[in-house]
Amino acid sequence: MTQSHIMVNNEIKKLATLALFLRIYGVLSLIIFGSLFLGFLLQIPLLAEGEPLNWTIWNGIQCGGEPCHVPPMLFIIYLVWGVFFFLAAQKPLAYLSFLNFTMWANLFHGLLMVMQALMMPEHYWSKWFTDIPFILILALGIYLWRPKRAIEENANP
Repeated sequence: MTQSHIMVNNEIKKLATLALFLRIYGVLSLIIFGSLFLGFLLQIPLLAEGEPLNWTIWNGIQCGGEPCHVPPMLFIIYLVWGVFFFLAAQKPLAYLSFLNFTMWANLFHGLLMVMQALMMPEHYWSKWFTDIPFILILALGIYLWRPKRAIEENANP
């Protein structure tokens, strides 16, 4: 077996791992953010006032004490992202730009959240157990298993 065949086989294995990873994140995104958006539509409070994971932080900090519409917009974005994870799992090479954008956007989003959690731990401490690992693991997984351009050139020797 030649070196190029070994490289192609390794890339194919990475693509299979990436596809599984994207399907898992797709399911998680659809369940988590679908539930949150449905709760918003039905006006079901996420948690009681004063609980660490509620969305009142959005009202108090980002929106000057007024009702804030940022969370439902984020829910929709991550719902759509979940659908695209499934599409990218089917044809990772066709969704390479989406995967690269997702990797970089989530890396910097996660790093910004780390800075916020360090600067305002009284407001953002729960992010260490929710958003931050979810986002940074997503960026890392895509980095580790995303296809490289070389596979496109070597796929049909």
